[in-house]
Amino acid sequence: MSPIIEVLKETLKRSLQKHDFKTLERILSKSHKGDIAEVFKYLTKEERVKIFTVLYKTNPDKAFDVFTDLDDIVKVEIIRSLHIKDAVDFILKLPTPEIASIIENIPEDIKRAVIDNLEGEEKEELKHLLSEGEDKVASIVSESYLAVLDTSTVEDAIQKVKEYNQDIELVYIYVVDEKNKLVGVISLKDLLTYPSNLMVKDIMKRDLITLNIDDTKEEAIETFKRYDLYVLPVVDDEGTLLGVVYIEDILDVMSEKTTEDFFKMAGAKEEELFYADKTFKIAKLRLPWLLIATAGEFITAVIISLFDYTITEFIQVVFFLPMVAALSGNISSQAAIIAARGLKEGRLTENTVDYIFTVFRELKVAVFIGMIIGILVGVVASLWISNHILGIIVAIALFFSIVFAGLIGSLVPFIMYKLEKDPTLATGPLSLTLTDIIGISIYLIVATFFIHYLKL
Repeated sequence: MSPIIEVLKETLKRSLQKHDFKTLERILSKSHKGDIAEVFKYLTKEERVKIFTVLYKTNPDKAFDVFTDLDDIVKVEIIRSLHIKDAVDFILKLPTPEIASIIENIPEDIKRAVIDNLEGEEKEELKHLLSEGEDKVASIVSESYLAVLDTSTVEDAIQKVKEYNQDIELVYIYVVDEKNKLVGVISLKDLLTYPSNLMVKDIMKRDLITLNIDDTKEEAIETFKRYDLYVLPVVDDEGTLLGVVYIEDILDVMSEKTTEDFFKMAGAKEEELFYADKTFKIAKLRLPWLLIATAGEFITAVIISLFDYTITEFIQVVFFLPMVAALSGNISSQAAIIAARGLKEGRLTENTVDYIFTVFRELKVAVFIGMIIGILVGVVASLWISNHILGIIVAIALFFSIVFAGLIGSLVPFIMYKLEKDPTLATGPLSLTLTDIIGISIYLIVATFFIHYLKL
C-alpha cells in the first residue's frame, strides 16, 4: 500500500469513527476517484458502505465514477446495502455495460425492477450483453470518445475538442463518414500542428487497429499487448464505430481473469465472493468439483482394497501411501499450471510441436525430480523400517508416480482445451484426483511385485 493510500485510509476511518461527516465530505471531495476506489480494498464492508453513502449524497457524479472503478464484489455490497427503490434508481443511472456486469449477482427483486424500468435501446442492449456473456468486448465498450466527420476541417475538429466536456483524457479523435463508418484517426497532438483550413480526411491515418464488437476479452487483451495502445476503437462487421475500449478497462479484465483462474485452480467459483454471508450458496458452488474428487477417491479406495493381500502381508507398505499421493499431486499441479498458462496465452495452441516440446520438457523435469526424491525417500525408508527391499519399492514407486504425474499434469489441460473447456480447470481437483489414482496404483503394483522379497 502506497503512503498516499495509507494516509487516506486512516483519515477516512478516523473521521468515520468520530462521526465527523463534515471532514469526511471534505476529504472525499478533494481525493482522486482512483485513490478512493483503491482505499475501498482496505476497508471493512460496513466502512465501505457508509463512506460511499456519504459520497453519493454529497457528490453523485463522483460517486458514479468511483463505483465504476470498484471490484464487482464491492459494487454488489453497495447495491445490497441500499433500500430497493434507492438501489434501482442508482443502477438505472449506470451505463448499460456496467449494469450487465453486476445484474446477475444482485438480489432478484432489484434485478427484476431494474429490467422492468429499462426502456427501448437500453433494454435491448442489456439483453444483448447478457446473451453474449461477460467474455465479450461488448461488456466493456465505452461511449466516451470524440468523432468528427471526414468532411470536417481542422478548425471544425478543434472546435469540437473545445466543446467536448466528458471527463476523460482525450488522445485520439476518430474520423467517420456520413454513415458513421470508421475511416481514420488523428491524434490531438497532430491535429493542433496542421493549418486550420485543411480537411481532416487529408491528414488522418487510415491504417487502423480496431476491435470487433464480437471479439472476446482475451482477444482484446492480446491486441492491447501487441500494439501497446492507450485506447482502441470498437466496430461492427460493417465497420460502424460503436465505441472504444480503454486500457484501464483491459487492466481490470486482466485482474478479473487472474482471480477467476485462481478460483478454478482451487476447484471453486468466483461467484462465491458475492455470497460471503451465505454458507449454503457457497457450498453449492464448490460442491460439483468436490463430488468429482470424492468419486475419484472412492476409486482409489477400491484400488487399495484390491491389494489387501499385499497390505496384510506387509503392513509397513501403507506408511508411504500419503507421501506417494501428496508428491505426485504436487508435481501434477505444477505441470498442469505451466501447460494451462501456455494454452491460455495462446503460445501452445497454434503449433502442436510446441505443445509436444512442453510435455517432453515437463517429463524430463519429472524424471529428474523423481530420481532425486525416490532415492532420498528410499534410503530413509530402508533405515527407518530396517528393510532395504521396502526402500527399493518406495524409491521405484515414487519415481514412476512422479513421472506419470508430470505426464498427466501436462496432458490434461490440452485435453480440456480440445474439448473446448477452460484448461485452468485441469489444474485443480481433476488432475489431483487422477494422479492419486495412478500414483497409488503404481505404488501397490510395485509392492505386490516385490512382496516375496519383503517377507524374507
